[in-house]
Amino acid sequence: MDRIAQAPQEERTDLFRRSAGVLRPERAPAIIEKDFWVCWALPRLFDVLQFRPQLIFKGGTSLSKAYHAVERFSEDVDLSLSRRDLGFADDRDPEQPGISGKEARRRIEALVEACQQAILDRLLPCLLADFASVIGPRGWRIEIDAVDSRTVIFTYPRSELAGTLPETIRPAIRLEMGERSDDWPAEERKIRPYAAEAFPTAFTAAPSCQVRALDARRTFWEKATILHAEYHRPADKALERDAAVF
Repeated sequence: MDRIAQAPQEERTDLFRRSAGVLRPERAPAIIEKDFWVCWALPRLFDVLQFRPQLIFKGGTSLSKAYHAVERFSEDVDLSLSRRDLGFADDRDPEQPGISGKEARRRIEALVEACQQAILDRLLPCLLADFASVIGPRGWRIEIDAVDSRTVIFTYPRSELAGTLPETIRPAIRLEMGERSDDWPAEERKIRPYAAEAFPTAFTAAPSCQVRALDARRTFWEKATILHAEYHRPADKALERDAAVF
C-alpha cells in the first residue's frame, strides 16, 4: 500500500473515483479514500512499530474490516493496549480478586496514566517518524486528541474528495486506545482497503495486511452485554456512551 500512499494526489484521487464506480452505490469516493488511509495506518502500529504483542484491534470496525461480519464504515478505530505489557498484571491487576473497591479504583487510575504515557512517549514519536519516512513530512499530521489523551488523530493527506464527506465524518482517523479490555481470544486477521477490492492490480504488493484482532465472538457478546444492560437501565439513569451507539 505504500506505493499508493506515495503516489501523486491526482493518481490516488483517480483510483478512489474509479473504485467508487465499481463498488457503487455502497461506497463514495471520499469514503474509499478514508478507508485506504485506515488500512494503511493500522498495520503500521502492529508491524513497523513492533507493537503486535501489545495491541488488539477491536470494536465495530474490526467486525467490518477484519471479519466482514457487518457492513459499516467508522472513522473510529478501537484498539486495546495490553494491561500486562503496561505493567498491570498479577498484584497490580485492577481486576485481581479480593481487592477493595478503593484499591481497584487506585489501580485503574494508575493504569490509565500508564497508557497515556505509553502513547505519548513511545507510540506517537514512532508514528511520526515512520509515517514521515513513507509519505514525507508535509500534508498530514498526527497528534494527541485535545479532549482524550488516549486517542491519536491522524489527519491524512487530503484530496478534493474530502470536501464531499458527510458532515458527520471528518477527514481524519481516530485511533482510540484503551487499556482495560481483555485481549482473549484474539487472532491474526487480514484487512484490505475498498480500493483493492475494486482494483487489486493497482497495488504492486499484496493489498492486504495482517493485524491482531479480538475474536468476533467476543465482540458480539460484549455488544450483547451492552444491550442487555441498556434494556434493564433504570429510567432515571443516564444513557451510557457505548449504548448510545446502538
